[in-house]
Amino acid sequence: MNPANIETNKLEQIIDLAKKNGASSCEVIQKSWSENPVSFENNKLKSLESNQSKGIAVRLIKNGKIGSASSTDPDALNSLVISAIESSEFGPDATFELTKENLNDCRIAINHDSTVDVPLETLVERGTSVIDSLKTFHKDLLISGGFDLGSGETIYLNSNGVHGKKAKSIYSASFSTLLVQDEDFLGIYDGKSNLQDFPDEKEISKKILEKLNYSRNVISIETKRYNIVFTPRAVASLFGDILAVILNGKVVQQKISPLLDKIGKELFDKKLSFTEDPNIGTKATPFDDEGIKTTKKALIQSGTISSFYFDLSSASKMSSSKDAACYISTGNGFKGSLSATPSPNLTSLVIDSGKVNYHDLISNMKEGILIDQVLGAGQSNTLAGEFNVGIDLGFKIKDGKIQGRIKNCMIAGNIFELLKNISQISKEQEWTGSTLFPYFMVENMTVAGK
Repeated sequence: MNPANIETNKLEQIIDLAKKNGASSCEVIQKSWSENPVSFENNKLKSLESNQSKGIAVRLIKNGKIGSASSTDPDALNSLVISAIESSEFGPDATFELTKENLNDCRIAINHDSTVDVPLETLVERGTSVIDSLKTFHKDLLISGGFDLGSGETIYLNSNGVHGKKAKSIYSASFSTLLVQDEDFLGIYDGKSNLQDFPDEKEISKKILEKLNYSRNVISIETKRYNIVFTPRAVASLFGDILAVILNGKVVQQKISPLLDKIGKELFDKKLSFTEDPNIGTKATPFDDEGIKTTKKALIQSGTISSFYFDLSSASKMSSSKDAACYISTGNGFKGSLSATPSPNLTSLVIDSGKVNYHDLISNMKEGILIDQVLGAGQSNTLAGEFNVGIDLGFKIKDGKIQGRIKNCMIAGNIFELLKNISQISKEQEWTGSTLFPYFMVENMTVAGK
């Protein structure tokens, strides 16, 4: 029998067992993942060990209550179902029904074959070459990172006959550097992931080396207002993360999002358009972990709040809202781990590009700051749109040229105010993880120096 049919039959057995034990509906999801890393730590080869994981999760509804269980034992079907049935006795009320939408016509281009045949010794040589190149900056520079090929498969099945399968491989290359001199810690990192081949580590090394060279001079700055350029990495860490939180359907459903009742309201600069696109990037996926088709959606369109993103549970709890018809699952119910409950999460995020070249942003700046890495963004008061972060890697710009690195500096503000007055957005966009963002320029923002 075809291995794929064997897997499907196993999941169908679980659904049958659940219904025989009194479940009115049931869904099963099987996830497998393998990683093949070539990793370096502090200039030395650390690991070539591959690892694999596989497991099954069940969610069912019995007597109007939700029960769930998971297992990494492929033969423990009966005990898995019994655990889910027993947990339903104390589970939350089922405010939603499992999807009935057919997944057969879900088709997006995801590479799922490990067709790139690169010998491990070649990857070791390539990684060693990166280390040798970066070490030319300083003899005490510590370099870590490497390559990874991750391959995974997800099978979804529910008692309504919905069946979906997806698989992909992700090729990654990333490196970080650390230089410790007395009380000065200089840490720089960069990396890329894609679905076709290992990213060019020489390009990653070149970017890191460029930032290292910009960091040779350390410049003190006074506390005052500056024009600031945020790199795509900084935009993702600061603004992207906060926007993702306050647009989260669960946060909206709990009535703690500042964007509650703001659909259709223009709250940001017209230059800002913030979109989720599940058809591109390493998070590309045709359906979520609840069997709902994913779709491209504008979250913010030309500064106006267009939509939130929901899983089944959070969407169903918005049914009492005056705009209940607008609140349905948007195909954003994903499991953070096999045993976790699905919750609203995003795939690939895009901020539309602007009209100005990045290099022109810098060359036309009389005095300003370039911010690439920030510290403490996760500790900000995100629900109020507030941030108070340290500048982990930033540079002083004077007369259109980068003068050197700034230290012990902070920025604080509110994204509702800041994103109302975006001065410029670059034409260039760069992938940082699962975000494709441009450079932002914001004028007259206070930087606290030391």
